[in-house]
Amino acid sequence: MDLSSTTHGAAGTSEGKCPVDHSAAAPREVIPAAQLPVVGMARMRQALSIWSRPEPFLRKCRAEYGSRFRVTIVPGAQLFVISAPEDIKEMFLAPRDVLHTGSSNTSIEKWTGQNGLAWLDEAQHTARRRSVMPSFRGEALKRVEREVIRLADQEVGSWPRDRSVSVHPFAHRYTTRVILEVLFGEHRPSCENEMFREVMKMLEFNSRPATMQPFHMLPAWKMKRMRLFRPNGVNDFLTRRDRVHRMLDEAIEERVRSGAAGDDLLGVMLNIVDADGSSPSRTEIRDEMMTQFLAGTETTASAICWALEFLTRHPRVVERLRAEIAEGKEDTYLTAVVTEVLRLGPPIPLIVPREVMKTVEIGGVRYEPGARLWASAYLLNRDENIYPEPDEFKPERFLGVKPASHTWIPYGGGHTRCLGDRIALMELKATLTALLTNCDIERVNKEPELARRRTVVHIPKDGARMIFRPRRVKASA
Repeated sequence: MDLSSTTHGAAGTSEGKCPVDHSAAAPREVIPAAQLPVVGMARMRQALSIWSRPEPFLRKCRAEYGSRFRVTIVPGAQLFVISAPEDIKEMFLAPRDVLHTGSSNTSIEKWTGQNGLAWLDEAQHTARRRSVMPSFRGEALKRVEREVIRLADQEVGSWPRDRSVSVHPFAHRYTTRVILEVLFGEHRPSCENEMFREVMKMLEFNSRPATMQPFHMLPAWKMKRMRLFRPNGVNDFLTRRDRVHRMLDEAIEERVRSGAAGDDLLGVMLNIVDADGSSPSRTEIRDEMMTQFLAGTETTASAICWALEFLTRHPRVVERLRAEIAEGKEDTYLTAVVTEVLRLGPPIPLIVPREVMKTVEIGGVRYEPGARLWASAYLLNRDENIYPEPDEFKPERFLGVKPASHTWIPYGGGHTRCLGDRIALMELKATLTALLTNCDIERVNKEPELARRRTVVHIPKDGARMIFRPRRVKASA
């Protein structure tokens, strides 16, 4: 046999080409999620670490286990923390029927009920989100912006001067007043002042460890025992919640009787007609409003506290901000500062978990139904491969740069990104403008404040303790 002619023929014809395409990328190895590392720490210790020292705990886990690891804080749950940007991008892009968020909101159900947007998935979530969107965009957003600025000047003007205070209670009062504008617009209920007082007292419960317990799922006899143990705050919380529910029901009926339209959340929801001709029930409307009292206030109050925590350690940034504010032509640097604040101190360092409904491959890992993906905004936003010198407060990194939706996630992302993100940014900008225009700010704690948990958000341990002094303006100014 003439081997030379055979070889020549193979090389010269398409039929003789190698059947393997060597230019194609090698197939990616896929591993089951069961092979990911598990945090080697007792369950209770993990839970306490996430509650009291979340940042050191997350850092230690990433250093030891990498960007994917499993925590065992919930008995029987497969809860995987992820922080690689490509993993998070794939998670956000997953089809709506593959990953759900509604079932992961058990810890806040005592606040929100099970009928609001936070509990809906797939077509129901899409329809409700589209229906309520007008109360967060367009003319409604312009109306809220005017109130955001007015309230910032009013509230900051009332904050104590020349004495040490924890900023959080004052910031939270401000954000709750803004939410009342989002909920009711110009059609305020007759019980508004009483409702505001009860909501503020009710929200104090969020600083207690019991706020993370799903006690609302307990049988009646166990619930009774929890309510009898008054130091845990459960009885006071539930009593006030019942009062707020009654006031919201009254506010809804008042609005219906008045026949007044509006682009506020209540007005919009009262005019929703679904494809089948149905409208949201009173309970659905109330649950949506209760969700805003929680999600729309706690997160932004946290961001205001972190902003002051970072700014008071960087006087150079403060002076540059004041110069831009005084010039009054743009807010480019203010926008960069706010973006950097939310990178370093995301109010929710671990965003709402996604429950796997159908087997899915993310980042070369195969997750089976029942597993939950818990994306860490804290770890992602401090990834040195994305942000050089990640622990440094450098607003300049965002000048002329818009962060990608999967590398900066203080408001979550994907189908369930926070509806009120634009309002939150307005509040943060308005508060800083009012403070830096009227006050000199001194920090009380010389060392940086660590984070502590307050329901699903993280705030500085002492609530950002500051002293506000009337601003000393130089004569040359």
